[in-house]
Formats: sequence, C-alpha cells, structure tokens
Amino acid sequence: MAFNPSVRRQRDERDEFEERVVRIDRTRKTVKGGRVSSVRVVAAVGDGKGSVGLGVGKAREIPEAIEKAVKRARRDMIRICMDGYTIPHTIQAKVGGAVIMLRPASRGTGVVAGGATRQILEVSGIRDILTKSLGSGNVFNRAHACFKALKSLYDPADIAAQREISVEQMLGRTVVDPYAEAEAEAEAEKQAKAEAAAAAEEQEVAQAQTEETPEAPAETPAESAEATEPGSTEPEAASEAAPEPIVTDATTDSLSDLFVGDQPEQES
Repeated sequence: MAFNPSVRRQRDERDEFEERVVRIDRTRKTVKGGRVSSVRVVAAVGDGKGSVGLGVGKAREIPEAIEKAVKRARRDMIRICMDGYTIPHTIQAKVGGAVIMLRPASRGTGVVAGGATRQILEVSGIRDILTKSLGSGNVFNRAHACFKALKSLYDPADIAAQREISVEQMLGRTVVDPYAEAEAEAEAEKQAKAEAAAAAEEQEVAQAQTEETPEAPAETPAESAEATEPGSTEPEAASEAAPEPIVTDATTDSLSDLFVGDQPEQES
C-alpha cells in the first residue's frame, strides 16, 4: 500500500518536535495456520533546529506501528553539523541499492529533494541543500541512506583541530551554526531570569524577617527626664543607697581597753 509522505504531519506542542510518517507498507506472511498481515512504518522526527531521528515500527495495526516508529526515531536522534542553514560539505551514503548524495547550497536555494529525503531534511531544520538520488527507488532504503549521510557529516572544527589550524585558515571563512547560537542565547537568558528570580526571593525573605523583628517600646517623656536628670550619676546613686556601718558602744569600749595599758602614768 503506497502512502503519501505529506499526508501525516503532527506537531507536538509540548516538546516542539515534528513527526512525519515517511512510508507505510503492509506485509503478509504465510504460516501453517494461514496468512498473517502486519504493518511496517518509517517515521522521521525533528525539532527543526538541527536534530533529526529516523525510526521503523512494525505491528498488526497502523496506529501501533506509527507509535513504535516515532518512539524509536526519538531514541535515535542525532545532531547535524550545520554551516549556516545548509551542510558543511558534500556527502554520499548507500543503503542496499539506494544511493543519496547531499550537497551544500547557497542561501535562498531551498530544499531541492523529493520523497523520503525531503521529509527528513525538512524536519531536521536544513533550509538550503541540493540532493541527488541514485540507484534503487526503494523508499525504505532511500530514507535510511539519507539519515546515514546526515550522520556521517564532519564538523569543520574537528578537522581544523586535527590539522592544528583554525577554521578560518582552512575554509577562508567562519562557520556558524545559527541553531546552536540561538540555543546558547536562550540558555543564557534563562539563567539570567533564574538568577533574577533568586535575588528577588532572597530580598523578599530578608524583608519579611525585618518586618517580623519586634521593635523596642518607646520611652515616655517623664522616664527620659528622670534618666537624664543633671548632677546625678550612677556611682552617687549607689553610694546613697548603701547603708552606713553603725558603731555600737561595746565596740568603742573594747577599743579603748586595748590602749589603757600602753598609756604612761601621769606624775602626781
């Protein structure tokens, strides 16, 4: 059963991944008890920002097969090396009898491809590319050949590092991945917002603690006047409060007796 690849296009709003069914094939297997029918689905999943995955699902019913294919495509996603909105160099891959050739294109060219190759390239986020399909026309093999070619792309930065030169010296220009730059900017903005929120939360906590601290009662004018009365100091107040020792007559007599024997006798 042939299937138009452009019929099913599903956008998952939760994670912003686009799912496309590339091909649906019905297969039949003859066993001892009769014929067993099954479905094989090829699905492509991408975020439109340089990441893409390809999966195959098999089941008795189409919905179950699609679910399996999408799940495997998400699991096997890869990150494509980008040079602007195209690929950095020409690449060719072969799966079975199908051969897919991918070539970089200038800005504004668009995706020059068809069938399964176009579906995979569109969900990956590549906007300008030239393609060539050779050999077998099997959609299953062409889809896997395209995915293999994207997976085999080299990063110019890695090649320049192996040659111990810069990318500008190797290519004569800079290589920019717009999606990576956008992700870095979004991450920096997210981090700045988180730091601002944390600072605001700390400020609110400090303000709440300040409001909860009880204030000392204000002194009345009379109490402040008594505390600041002129000529009165704390040592004087302490001396006034301390009682004077009382000397009794018995103590005086005992002291006078001590000095009686020492006094010289007066001459008569």
